[in-house]
Amino acid sequence: MLVVQTPRGERYTRAGSLQVNNLGELVTLAGDKVMGDSGPIVLQPTDRDISITKNGTIKVREGQSLNSDSTRGKLKLVTFANAQQLRKDGASTFAAPDGVAPTPVPDGKANVLQGSIEKSNVRPVIEMTRMIELTRAYTEVATMMQQQGELRKNSIQQLAEVPV
Repeated sequence: MLVVQTPRGERYTRAGSLQVNNLGELVTLAGDKVMGDSGPIVLQPTDRDISITKNGTIKVREGQSLNSDSTRGKLKLVTFANAQQLRKDGASTFAAPDGVAPTPVPDGKANVLQGSIEKSNVRPVIEMTRMIELTRAYTEVATMMQQQGELRKNSIQQLAEVPV
């Protein structure tokens, strides 16, 4: 998870759509500063060809230079032993409750892919098909229960008409 600085303090997010604000700071779409290993990541006005390596290092080309890369920082990436304990705190940010501390991701374990979007683990067509099947099964069961109710009602009426 990325570490971001919000007005409420440090928060954590998986939302990787990042941009540069008018101060040159790398921020999320919500405007939260993206934290690097040594504070917020700040780019220079002359930086171009920004790239993020697999381990989260941010490299740029400075000015008119054709072949010299400069490093502007490294994304502060963390993980949690039990991510289910995080609580939602904003549209795409999470807060760690007291006693739950993040663990920095070791260099070899980071897996940042620039230009990629993390997708859901749900396959929409298959899930829609399952939903249709479940809806049909529910309708069949509801119809059977209604028929059972009518059968009982008719049975009681017929028993009431039997002479003693």
